[in-house]
Amino acid sequence: MSVTEKRSTTKMLRVTAAGFAGTALEYYDFFLYGTAAALVFGPLFFPSYSPLAGTLASFATFAVGFLARPLGSVLFGGMGDKVGRRKTLVFSLLMMGTATVLIGVLPTFEQVGWFAPLLLVTLRFVQGIAMGGEWGGAALMLVEHSPPHRRGLYGSTVQMGVPGGLLLSTIAITVSDHISGDAFETWGWRIPFLLSAVLFAISMFIRLGVEETPDFTELQTASAQQSTPVRSLLRNQWREVALAAGVIAPGGILFYLVSTYAVSYGTTILDISRTSMLNALLAASIVYLISLPVSGHLSDRFSRRIVILAGCFTALFGGFVLFALMDTGSGWAAFLGITFMLAVVHSALQAPQPAFLAERFSVDVRFSGVALSQALSVSVIGGTAPFMATLFYSWTHSTWLICTWLALWSVAGAVSTIALSRRPCAIDDADQRPADTDREPRLGASRQLTGTHE
Repeated sequence: MSVTEKRSTTKMLRVTAAGFAGTALEYYDFFLYGTAAALVFGPLFFPSYSPLAGTLASFATFAVGFLARPLGSVLFGGMGDKVGRRKTLVFSLLMMGTATVLIGVLPTFEQVGWFAPLLLVTLRFVQGIAMGGEWGGAALMLVEHSPPHRRGLYGSTVQMGVPGGLLLSTIAITVSDHISGDAFETWGWRIPFLLSAVLFAISMFIRLGVEETPDFTELQTASAQQSTPVRSLLRNQWREVALAAGVIAPGGILFYLVSTYAVSYGTTILDISRTSMLNALLAASIVYLISLPVSGHLSDRFSRRIVILAGCFTALFGGFVLFALMDTGSGWAAFLGITFMLAVVHSALQAPQPAFLAERFSVDVRFSGVALSQALSVSVIGGTAPFMATLFYSWTHSTWLICTWLALWSVAGAVSTIALSRRPCAIDDADQRPADTDREPRLGASRQLTGTHE
């Protein structure tokens, strides 16, 4: 291996570590809140409500973070397209880490009354703003540093941060539950939030050591940044934004149904022990973590479109499989259902997305395009999934409406994937040509800097 090849490999390893570590931390913070919302936030912050109303109120605060994401995508998207991917990601990480630690020291309703849920909602809103820029920025750092024939594989690393964060948050909750025992609802739930300070320091150290992407560096050298990236995006590529949001939708619903609602459903409706549900989610996350780069590699080998469509097809019936297994009341069956949904269905839906979406937006509005598409879809459709599922079950006392809802969005996702794959591409697209290891990527100014695809 030549010196140049060694440097390139070292650089990609550093970029990959930064993408995984930073995204894992931010999703650790986000999922930690979701798990706490399912297990303890109802009685601690909304004790005057009935159990059902308290659960709904707790999940409503969970949804607040998603509703803040579009604002964060506009804020950080514009920043990322004007001052750079690296600086933007450092700032978003700082915002998320601070908000999470503060949640760990919040007073409860019993201590300060309605001021407690107000503070909780405010910090959740800050988390949502930070997440609005994290996923898109981390995805671009990986894709824009990658060679063309490895964008799917390297891009999937940002998706690996999702189960990584879920895995870390589940471990933290499980260990805290074991340590505190009956006092988990009193003080044990605070431990995982406070531990995020350590993870934040590690992630920040790694992220600060990463260089800016070649694409943005070339854009900056040419002084071709847009003064108002979001406005330019919506003027020239609004169709891509809408279709990309449709591509993301089924994965958003599926993931939060599994990672958040299923925990509440298993413990409160089926009386499966909290430990069994957390262990099932923990084990499934490990399998899911391994399956993501496999799906990413398949999208390089075959097609982003084909892999995503396979995910949409399996999601049509995936919800029925999940709840049929969970309804047996067995922790092992719950593990099998969650593993199928994450490692098979969600992996196919999510792993190709960073490369697939980046290939559709021109470099001068790419951060804004990827971030806004993801934030709108996950906020409006995915983030409300636990709330909507709880509401659907209260209406029907069955999960059939929840599963049908997921199936309908899977059809919408398939249609959006086909339509988006036919839109003009800003960079070499694996769906339009075979992987070619000898072909150099077209960077910077050669990637339609004006953002016009009309």
